[in-house]
Amino acid sequence: MTYLFDPTYWNGTIFHLDETKERMSKGWMEFEGKNQPIPASFFPKSLTFDAASAALPDTFHTTRDIIVFSKRARVVFEEWAPDQVEFIPVICQASPAIAATLKFDSAYYFINVLGRAQRLQWLEIPTRTLPPQEDGTEVVTLLPGLRNWRLRERAASEPLIWRDTAWIVGNKRYSAHSNVFIADALWRELDANFPDQLNAQRVGE
Repeated sequence: MTYLFDPTYWNGTIFHLDETKERMSKGWMEFEGKNQPIPASFFPKSLTFDAASAALPDTFHTTRDIIVFSKRARVVFEEWAPDQVEFIPVICQASPAIAATLKFDSAYYFINVLGRAQRLQWLEIPTRTLPPQEDGTEVVTLLPGLRNWRLRERAASEPLIWRDTAWIVGNKRYSAHSNVFIADALWRELDANFPDQLNAQRVGE
């Protein structure tokens, strides 16, 4: 069983980030688009919170696809999925009153998913083809509807959290680079340690 890796909370839910603070450096999406690791230099050095209504989750989005882990979450990942995620330190800060609500852990990290595998069964999945690129490549992407997506079984050597490697046939490039997949065992371990902090977006039947 597989899920999309999708933390429940993001900026603007139970916390709010100062919009004037440093953001991801321009150009980082080029790396994601090519399904390559994002260099650590592209990540901000600090995050400032200017509002909060509850304790800060151990895993959350700053913006879509940019995810932060607490030290507590890092411990779980390093036990279950060593070397499959890079942890880029980020300083989380707030005024004393807001920090009292957020209850910061001792450290926080942006995560960069390093795991890669080619498990999507593209010929069994509803897709759409984008207009040809300048070099004639036709990019084929997934249509919405997680239950219609199909993945082959995971091999023992493959990661528990990963981005799917593009499948290239002739001039067609089948790509789902923006999605992070997570195996059931790791998803359940995270959910047990950090309940209600992950959306249960199951892939396939």
